[in-house]
Amino acid sequence: MRQIKSKDRVRDLAEVYTNEREVKAMLDLIPLKKEDDIIHYRYLEPSSGNGNFLIEILRRKLDQVNEKYARKSLREYEFYIARALSTIYGIDICADNVVESRVRLFTEIKSTFDMHKGSFVYSTGFFGLIDYILNTNIVVGDSINKADDVIFTEYKVSGRNFLQKRFRLSDLANKAPEPIEIIESKHFLLIGIEHEKSTGIHHEGKQRHFDFV
Repeated sequence: MRQIKSKDRVRDLAEVYTNEREVKAMLDLIPLKKEDDIIHYRYLEPSSGNGNFLIEILRRKLDQVNEKYARKSLREYEFYIARALSTIYGIDICADNVVESRVRLFTEIKSTFDMHKGSFVYSTGFFGLIDYILNTNIVVGDSINKADDVIFTEYKVSGRNFLQKRFRLSDLANKAPEPIEIIESKHFLLIGIEHEKSTGIHHEGKQRHFDFV
């Protein structure tokens, strides 16, 4: 993998990508009490580039989701994929890097989903939810000089619902940060359905009937 896109980007953005070997070696240093803890561990990459760290973190999370839940019901599998993704955060100063990161993570989820559950069989709103989480968690911003402007969403789990709390990055260093916004708890698929309606984006597929279970 090339470590730079262009000399201009190195000069203007100090952009140099980390090789996959180094990414894996660095992530291996993070201790886990149990392997499946990685599903709900939160990871923040404050200078995420085009997603080399983010994609490896997602793959490790999905490995555990697949091991524990791929043979479970479709709904349970979808929920734990969404939960795993909701704990990955990335910031980059360059908008095209953020777009590329979101696409890479979305594609990785679609690929692993198709492999374990079959192509075009998923619940209404599921991939809308994936798109929604990527938009709230992988964001354009300056984590050093403009941390007040970077907003992240924490997804608190209650049953199959997500309660969303939004925080400024600059506040997260506080012992008990106060959210700037709280969004009511909703069934995880309903969040995706509402996102699809608001954006007009609908994902192709043989979508199963949606109910709140």
